[in-house]
Amino acid sequence: MSGRPDDTEAALTLAVLRHRDGWRVFGPNGGWRRFRYRVDAEEAALRLAEQARRNQADVTVLVQDRWGELRPLEAA
Repeated sequence: MSGRPDDTEAALTLAVLRHRDGWRVFGPNGGWRRFRYRVDAEEAALRLAEQARRNQADVTVLVQDRWGELRPLEAA
């Protein structure tokens, strides 16, 4: 028994955050790689999300806006 309802899948959240002089992608295991530009971190997070979707039912990518709030990042 998995300890969770059968109709619910595990959720994964990735966040693109400003970190020191660049950007980082953070997930459940902490930070992953540093990027100089936000767009590069966003693209990396979207690639990770796509890989995770093969194993996870629900993946959310959040990005930090200029005021520090996290907003959902949608792939174009």
